[in-house]
Amino acid sequence: MALSTNTIIKLSDALSQDVAEYISDHHEFFDLMVQLIPEAISDKLGDVDDMVLAELSMCISERLVLKGV
Repeated sequence: MALSTNTIIKLSDALSQDVAEYISDHHEFFDLMVQLIPEAISDKLGDVDDMVLAELSMCISERLVLKGV
């Protein structure tokens, strides 16, 4: 079944928020964020003290939101 581009766009608009909530509510998303946030910080800042890395990670994670468009 092929859908038109316009239909795909409308479905995406309609589903974005629900999909974002679905992803946010699963532990796999949390686990991935716990892994990737410190990696991203280290990538940007280089070698960082473990305590500072943990504090930065927590503070940044509180600011990140997965949301629909």
